[in-house]
Amino acid sequence: MANMSNYSRRQFLKSLGAIAALFVANQTPFSFAQNVDNFEMLVVGDSLIWGQGLEEKDKFYTLTKNWLQSELKKEVNLKVKAHSGATIFLHENEEKLLKKADRSEKEEFYPEVNVAFPTLKTQIEMAKDEYEKEGKRADEVDLIMLTGGIVDITVAGVLNPLGDEKKLKKQIVQYCNEDMFRFLDESAKIFPNALFVVVGYFPIFSKKTDTAKSFNAALEAFSIPRPLKPLTNNILTRPFFRIVKTKAINRSKVWFEDSNRELQTAVTRLNEKTGKQKAVFVKSPLTEENALDTPNTLLFKMGKKGRINDYFYDKRLTECKEILGGLRKSIGLKQSIRQCEIAAIGHPTPEGSKAYAKAIESVLKNIANQLIQ
Repeated sequence: MANMSNYSRRQFLKSLGAIAALFVANQTPFSFAQNVDNFEMLVVGDSLIWGQGLEEKDKFYTLTKNWLQSELKKEVNLKVKAHSGATIFLHENEEKLLKKADRSEKEEFYPEVNVAFPTLKTQIEMAKDEYEKEGKRADEVDLIMLTGGIVDITVAGVLNPLGDEKKLKKQIVQYCNEDMFRFLDESAKIFPNALFVVVGYFPIFSKKTDTAKSFNAALEAFSIPRPLKPLTNNILTRPFFRIVKTKAINRSKVWFEDSNRELQTAVTRLNEKTGKQKAVFVKSPLTEENALDTPNTLLFKMGKKGRINDYFYDKRLTECKEILGGLRKSIGLKQSIRQCEIAAIGHPTPEGSKAYAKAIESVLKNIANQLIQ
């Protein structure tokens, strides 16, 4: 464990245990120890915080839970409502489809399948109801970790080489700042004593991304038959794709820099409104060096024969067809089954997840450090 500004590990643990009193005295909402015997931790959001493709033991919310449990010497009760595909709020098209089919936004699916609902807003509401059924109060929840924003734009929308950069920037402000602030503001009223840890996204492409490999992944995403790939991904077509990739890299950089700024702004706005440290932003530890198909990537990449080397790939082959096929028939929701099957691509590997957990730990340690100085 890293040094804590001249505080020993023992002193640090003792301080964590005393933080509740300090927060009460300072009327600060976050407490590592609101309950004597346990710690309540909630996870909401999209595929990044869900840990697409990872075993439970490798997800960064699990690693964070284990760290907290070790440091606090108490049970950490973890509730996870996050799932792949979740938007912050329900978009108009999904809302119309659900209303027409008389289906509930609270319907839950296999979490590896990218469905927009339950949204982050609904995940919060469902968690509150579940806590109450368990005999727990919403004001007993200590920590809420979340990601949100990219699904509202879509990864394809972020990387679209033909897209308008000004429009992308406006979308980032809308979803990562305006919608995220609204979500945090509403959620903070439901869970008044929780610290919200907003986790940031990473660069998807970079200059070190391998052109041929990334092109192959794109062909898989659009279900191009493998026998035709040599005709589309070869020495003659790659110069064209390099042009496309360059534009995608530029948009990836815009996304990384602007989403960081706007998510931080949403957090700052909430803290200023409440007059307390109600939320913190954790910037992604992954850089352009770790982007998709780079030599040092920390993201799942396309494997041989269109397979992703993640824990749930084979399970998604079944679930994506069943769930998305069913939603297409029942409510008219049209989503690519193939893109669902390979959804783990571009998500953190176990090593990438560990890096995220370390970044979150660092931020929480800094909060504790500020209180004990």
